Amino acid sequence: MVWKLYGSHAHPFTRVVCGIPPPWDASTVATRYLSRIELAVWSPCNRFIAITHDGTGIVDILDSVHLHQLQTLDSPQGISTEGRALAFSPDGCILTCASGGCLPPLDQELFVVSWDLQTGGIIGTTRHQGPALHIRENPSITYSVDGKMVGVSYRYHETINPATIFIFVMATGSYLHSYLPNVGMLLSNNIWTHGKSMQFATISTTNITIWEVGFTPHARPTQVKTLLTPDSFNAIKQIGLQLLPTPYRLALTFRDKVLVWDGQNSKYLLYYEGPGFNAKMTFSSDGHFFACQTTGPEIYLWRESPTGYILHKILSSDTVSSCPLFSQNGNLLITFGAHVIQSWHTRGPNIPPPSSLIQAPQSTGNFVLDFSPNGILAVVAMQKDNKVKVLKLKSSALELTINVGMEVYGLSVIGNAVIVIGDWKIRSWSLPVRGYISNPEMGLEDCLWTTNLSGWRPGHVIHASANSQHVAFIVGDIVRSLYVYNASTGEGIGHGLARQGVMPWFAPYGHDLWCAANSGIADVWRVGGQPMVRRVSEQGALSVHRVGHALECPPGGYPWGSYYGYQVTDDWWILGPDGKRLLMLPPPWQSDPVNRMWKEQFLALVHQGLSEPIILELDP
Repeated sequence: MVWKLYGSHAHPFTRVVCGIPPPWDASTVATRYLSRIELAVWSPCNRFIAITHDGTGIVDILDSVHLHQLQTLDSPQGISTEGRALAFSPDGCILTCASGGCLPPLDQELFVVSWDLQTGGIIGTTRHQGPALHIRENPSITYSVDGKMVGVSYRYHETINPATIFIFVMATGSYLHSYLPNVGMLLSNNIWTHGKSMQFATISTTNITIWEVGFTPHARPTQVKTLLTPDSFNAIKQIGLQLLPTPYRLALTFRDKVLVWDGQNSKYLLYYEGPGFNAKMTFSSDGHFFACQTTGPEIYLWRESPTGYILHKILSSDTVSSCPLFSQNGNLLITFGAHVIQSWHTRGPNIPPPSSLIQAPQSTGNFVLDFSPNGILAVVAMQKDNKVKVLKLKSSALELTINVGMEVYGLSVIGNAVIVIGDWKIRSWSLPVRGYISNPEMGLEDCLWTTNLSGWRPGHVIHASANSQHVAFIVGDIVRSLYVYNASTGEGIGHGLARQGVMPWFAPYGHDLWCAANSGIADVWRVGGQPMVRRVSEQGALSVHRVGHALECPPGGYPWGSYYGYQVTDDWWILGPDGKRLLMLPPPWQSDPVNRMWKEQFLALVHQGLSEPIILELDP
């Protein structure tokens, strides 16, 4: 299976020791960028896609077949990339961007910029001074049918100004007028063109109301339709809402289910319980397809049937939390997020019937892994699982399964033992020597010792690591902190703010603890004494000692670096010690540096989104 999919990219002596990627639809096209993709929009002819990049101030035009870059559009100097909305003109010849704020401040002006797609030049820039309030959300933008006007909906601070709709004249690039609808909270801050007017929706606990307002001055919103709100609507519990204007379908996502409500007939067309879902979802323009991203890398694609929506395909994206978006004709679905944009055909074979379908895909998550010092074994576990697996690298065989009796946060192999870091305790088990094993399963009765950690018990654990003396945790979602404990006594040694907090590891010699970010930049802490402090700089001031993988290396090297001279390039080629290309990592295997680990000629990939770790044996 692996060779059939990736054989054209691989050196003949590359072997997959462990892990098979999820099925990869042959129609998938993917392109990766150095900067994060912020927004994407389809052209009316379905031939082009416009994307923006976070913090770059540029817009790229791609062809929709191969996702090749056709043109790059530069923003005027001083225009913010915060809060953008994009729209093609009805004839597809002009691209218009609405952006909130200038640099600085980000709280007063609304910009509308238009480019001529034939020349790539800017044909108009309009600034409109708004209230001195910080802009809360991204704008929504729509063209009039004749392409002469643009409407922009922008929501400022909701307690003072729920939403304002601005009208701009394209021919002169000038601001015409604005409406303050003052009719309730706009649903998803969206506006759309309907005949010679614009429409938008408001939502309450009982009703969805459709409003209409003209592009002409002094027009006032009028109510055109009222629909019942589904009984599942709850402004607190649901994660996402999206309305398909025609035929008035409302999608709702919760942590454990996704729903589609038929507002015309007041009934559910989809009520699906499965893996965790997020707010990233989309309808095709005719409502025939609906797609929603899970909290993992999967995109669930449903299609319309006489009885409602039925599951059509499960697609595996290269990233988590990506945004799906259908082409205007519904034939293609793109997903964009982080640094990747992908494309699939929506038509084609259905997934197997429900009788043979596992309703939820194999779970994905963060994995922890370490190699034995002699390079014979790999020890791996999924975070928060309670089992640790020991694999023999040469034979790819599962040598041992350990039921550790606690949620696993991290593990380390020290000598011939594995130290498992769990829910505020650590335990140790002996590993098989020279591949000999008398019992393929172990449990708590085989545990060598247990140490309970005392003192702090902070929140969400990102990663954990240990050596023979200390245990380290990175905790927190937005603000991350480092906590260190004595491995023998379990007593807390110290803690501090971990600005570069994704993965901790201990240098093989000395008392340095390295806390790395995905970029490969690290904070270095000196563990020892009371309290624990960050390493002292050459000037003698107490400060963080920050290094990059190209600037300084800890004793023994970085975990994601190879002692044997292998390396992974920025374009995802694995190079041998002689610089020869051995394997191009396919999209599902690509990751940030800290989610890779080397041991001699073995490379482990453990990033979030994989259903199991990938271990490759390379032979130059």
